[in-house]
Amino acid sequence: MGIMKTAAVKGIIPAGNKVKELRSNLFRLIAEIPLMLETRFGEQGLAATTEIFQKLGKQDALTMKNRLGLGSTLKDAVDAWIIIGHIMGSKMMVTWEGSTRVVTDHPYCPQYEEFKKHGKLYCEPACWPYVGSVGEEIAPGVKMEIIRPADMSRACTKALVYTPSEVE
Repeated sequence: MGIMKTAAVKGIIPAGNKVKELRSNLFRLIAEIPLMLETRFGEQGLAATTEIFQKLGKQDALTMKNRLGLGSTLKDAVDAWIIIGHIMGSKMMVTWEGSTRVVTDHPYCPQYEEFKKHGKLYCEPACWPYVGSVGEEIAPGVKMEIIRPADMSRACTKALVYTPSEVE
């Protein structure tokens, strides 16, 4: 038995390998959900995908607020996006365009790469509802805006935009 196999059988798996395997599985799962639901149910399947990822995004936002002590500002929403990016292994460039608008660009997005492997970009029904819900749940008054949708040559560019309410 090889060293890696012996270590794995005994439960001795380096943390880096665990994270890499987990990420890989998550990317495949996130790509397979819309693919399968669209194949079986068409537009209704994609609508269900959107609903699932919106719900997960809201839940994760609340969890991050509770566990990490994030507040309710635009900066907190951006920090949540950065945290998710680090967890998932994406590269993100963040540009503040004033105090109420932050643009994010992904020179590398592993989920985008997984979508490309499947031949269809499911950013709109899967990724965008998730990250949009995270940002919007963290900071009331924040909305996600798609600046440039992904295409087969590059990942998307998104923004979080804060609009003060009339109540404030």
